[in-house]
Amino acid sequence: MEKASPSSLTEERVEVMVCLCEEGRCLRKTHFLKPFSTSIDGSVAELPRLDDQQRLSDSSLHNTSSGFWAADHHFFLSWLGKMQALYEPIWKKAGIFEAIKASTYKIIKDTSLILSIAEKWCSETKSFIFPWGEATITLEDVMVLLGFSVLGSPVFSPLECSEMRDSAEKLEKVRRDSLGKAKRVSQRSWTSSFMGRGGQMEHEAFLVLWLSLFVFPGKFCRSISTNVIPIAVRLARGERIALAPAVLAFLYKDLDRICDFSRGKCAGKVNLKSLFKLVQVWTWERFSNIRPKAKEIPKGEPRIAQWDGLQQISKNVKLSFDVFEWRPYTKPLKNWNPLRFYVDEAMWLTVDDSVDDAFASFARCVKLSYLAGNGFVEDYFPYRVARQFGLSQDLPGLVTRLVTRRRKITEKDAWDDYSNSLEGLNLYLPSQLDRGYVTARYQDWWFKSASEYFGSEEIQKESTEAFDARNTFDHLDKDDDDGDIDVSTKVPPLSQVVQKLEEGFTAKRRISRMHRSAKRYKITESDVHMKRAREADAEISTDKEDDCMTVAQLIRSRNKYFSDVDKKTGGDASESLGKRSRRYMLVDSDDDSGPCQKHALMKVEQRKKKAIINDGIKEADSWLLEDREIERRCIGKFCSEVKKEEDVDERLRQRTLAIEKMALELETRLSKMEKSLAEIRKWKTRGNQTKTGFSA
Repeated sequence: MEKASPSSLTEERVEVMVCLCEEGRCLRKTHFLKPFSTSIDGSVAELPRLDDQQRLSDSSLHNTSSGFWAADHHFFLSWLGKMQALYEPIWKKAGIFEAIKASTYKIIKDTSLILSIAEKWCSETKSFIFPWGEATITLEDVMVLLGFSVLGSPVFSPLECSEMRDSAEKLEKVRRDSLGKAKRVSQRSWTSSFMGRGGQMEHEAFLVLWLSLFVFPGKFCRSISTNVIPIAVRLARGERIALAPAVLAFLYKDLDRICDFSRGKCAGKVNLKSLFKLVQVWTWERFSNIRPKAKEIPKGEPRIAQWDGLQQISKNVKLSFDVFEWRPYTKPLKNWNPLRFYVDEAMWLTVDDSVDDAFASFARCVKLSYLAGNGFVEDYFPYRVARQFGLSQDLPGLVTRLVTRRRKITEKDAWDDYSNSLEGLNLYLPSQLDRGYVTARYQDWWFKSASEYFGSEEIQKESTEAFDARNTFDHLDKDDDDGDIDVSTKVPPLSQVVQKLEEGFTAKRRISRMHRSAKRYKITESDVHMKRAREADAEISTDKEDDCMTVAQLIRSRNKYFSDVDKKTGGDASESLGKRSRRYMLVDSDDDSGPCQKHALMKVEQRKKKAIINDGIKEADSWLLEDREIERRCIGKFCSEVKKEEDVDERLRQRTLAIEKMALELETRLSKMEKSLAEIRKWKTRGNQTKTGFSA
């Protein structure tokens, strides 16, 4: 039964997919992320034409921290230790505890790497365009790598009460009084003004510093931003704020600016304000061939800790982005476990008020929406990179925009679209083992679109590798063999094991059949040649060429053998025995010998030639019988193997049916149990009400 409805983000259906395990295309039931198009002639969000680009260099960018560690990080760390001991519970309530811990790790900036990946950015699709497909930084990446929450209130919400507004005014007054000659407040000046003061204001000031350095970096490096003060006041009181969409919106905006700069749409230098350390870490997570060897994550620390203080192994700007890992976060690392929405077995669930925050977060990650920044709005197109979420990829559908000619979308409009209620939503969670496929029509469309986008015929050669194993399936790289990644000891569910067996059984059976056939024919020809070599006349050649003779060549060899016999005897293999005898007699009658002697010699000669001919016929019959026997054995052996394979198919089918039956029975039992629990709850409620009535 297909699980698709207007209240579902995904659709389950059977499609013709590019199946690598079978080296071709096959019908497969799989799940697609909406919106999509099922026809190339339909409403497809096409790739734009790539304009001429100029090569980006390090000098193209202003020297900005963009979330990377600066020289005065020890001031932050010393202040953090004190604040964490006092306010860790509040940080966890506000959803920033993991993000603050992630900020303590030093990612060494690699500008060449950042520019190399930024050159692939397409501002229209909000994705990196490679010859093998699209990929992008999603809310999932922001949540896993930086620890920011996708749930909560917007960053631009006003302060609700007078007490919060008073706190913000006090912080702003200190900021104005601390302005230096450059009209900005340095990190050191801000720290010295509040560190050790104690109370709520010190907590708020610390969060202002953290937001200014590692969440929304300002125009000037290591300076305090006035825009983050209201956010800090709200976070200090435990209010959960959705920082992830705002952080991603700023990053998309800066990537768009780099894209415009490379196309010559803006002059001067590009001043990056967003967290470009996320771009660098995302690149290391996804491309195993250009990343340094990861460290072991300390116990209880975030995933980004594995890249602390590391540098790229290669300084070549022209990097090769061809070994892409679609779902790196589903692999458990030592001292780090995947998030809870990476489930062991695929499942559907209905979102309601009681749903786990992790599942609601996944729904936000895969939902088409707008991202509200501070005074601007960016598009979010997760459906273009469905394989990054373990879902299959179909043609990207054309999105109906909220923008009209008369009105531009505002931050409030964008947030309303992003924060639409998920109540009643049917959410599909793919297994952590699932790796998405692409439809056959998507593959055909991509070859054409990529060629037009890059504007080069050479892309056809690169695009033919677009959906091979290295780009479509995650794999363990060399670092994994060194113990960086612990192999999970958890046994996958039986249904997944059976599904994988079903997927790979056809290909394995075909390969094994080919091997058996090759082996069978090789032995058969060898046996025939060996027998013929033993029985053939000395005049028949047995050199190396005979060992490679085909069946047709063997037949011609036999005919030649009979022809040679007849030539020696002056006969024709096609003539009857009587004609040959008469011909021999006519030839011999020309001899001048006496009649008796001639007659005796003729009979002797006839008997010899008859014996030779009879021997040749017997030998030919013997070879024919041998060939028939060999053919009969081969056919019998082949039929028995086919029967064995059919028996295996039948047993596998019966096992699958048994598993499905067990699943249905288990589901029925669970349903009955839920009903029983509901009855017990009602009974208990009535009992409590009765007791209350008696006590009254």
